[in-house]
Amino acid sequence: MQKNNFSTELTKLATVSQAVDRYKISRLTLMKYAEKIGAVVRFGRSVRINIGKMDEYVDLQKTE
Repeated sequence: MQKNNFSTELTKLATVSQAVDRYKISRLTLMKYAEKIGAVVRFGRSVRINIGKMDEYVDLQKTE
Protein backbone atom coordinates (compact mmCIF):
# COMPACT_ATOMS: atom_id res chain seq x y z
CA MET A 1 0.00 0.00 0.00
CA GLN A 2 1.33 3.42 -0.94
CA LYS A 3 1.44 6.24 1.54
CA ASN A 4 -0.27 9.46 0.42
CA ASN A 5 2.01 12.40 -0.15
CA PHE A 6 0.31 15.51 1.17
CA SER A 7 2.08 18.83 1.03
CA THR A 8 1.86 21.52 3.68
CA GLU A 9 3.09 24.09 1.16
CA LEU A 10 0.38 26.57 0.22
CA THR A 11 -0.20 27.28 -3.42
CA LYS A 12 -2.99 29.27 -5.04
CA LEU A 13 -5.68 27.04 -3.52
CA ALA A 14 -5.62 25.71 0.02
CA THR A 15 -7.79 23.25 1.88
CA VAL A 16 -10.05 24.74 4.52
CA SER A 17 -7.85 23.35 7.32
CA GLN A 18 -4.72 24.86 5.72
CA ALA A 19 -6.47 28.25 5.46
CA VAL A 20 -7.66 28.04 9.08
CA ASP A 21 -4.05 27.42 10.16
CA ARG A 22 -2.74 30.25 7.97
CA TYR A 23 -5.16 32.93 9.17
CA LYS A 24 -5.60 31.68 12.76
CA ILE A 25 -9.38 32.03 12.70
CA SER A 26 -12.19 29.54 13.17
CA ARG A 27 -13.56 27.47 10.29
CA LEU A 28 -16.94 29.21 10.53
CA THR A 29 -15.39 32.70 10.35
CA LEU A 30 -13.11 31.68 7.49
CA MET A 31 -16.00 30.30 5.45
CA LYS A 32 -18.16 33.37 6.15
CA TYR A 33 -15.56 35.78 4.79
CA ALA A 34 -14.34 33.49 2.00
CA GLU A 35 -17.89 33.12 0.66
CA LYS A 36 -18.49 36.86 1.03
CA ILE A 37 -15.49 37.74 -1.18
CA GLY A 38 -15.82 34.82 -3.60
CA ALA A 39 -12.71 32.95 -2.48
CA VAL A 40 -14.45 29.56 -2.19
CA VAL A 41 -13.72 27.12 -5.02
CA ARG A 42 -15.63 23.84 -5.15
CA PHE A 43 -14.67 20.68 -7.02
CA GLY A 44 -17.61 18.38 -6.38
CA ARG A 45 -17.61 17.93 -2.59
CA SER A 46 -14.04 19.22 -2.25
CA VAL A 47 -13.74 22.82 -1.01
CA ARG A 48 -10.68 24.99 -1.53
CA ILE A 49 -9.91 28.57 -0.53
CA ASN A 50 -8.27 30.99 -2.98
CA ILE A 51 -5.30 32.24 -0.95
CA GLY A 52 -4.67 35.24 -3.22
CA LYS A 53 -8.19 36.63 -2.71
CA MET A 54 -8.07 35.99 1.04
CA ASP A 55 -4.67 37.71 1.36
CA GLU A 56 -6.00 40.77 -0.49
CA TYR A 57 -9.04 40.91 1.79
CA VAL A 58 -6.93 40.57 4.95
CA ASP A 59 -4.53 43.30 3.73
CA LEU A 60 -7.49 45.64 3.11
CA GLN A 61 -8.79 45.01 6.63
CA LYS A 62 -5.39 45.92 8.11
CA THR A 63 -5.42 49.35 6.47
CA GLU A 64 -8.94 50.29 7.59
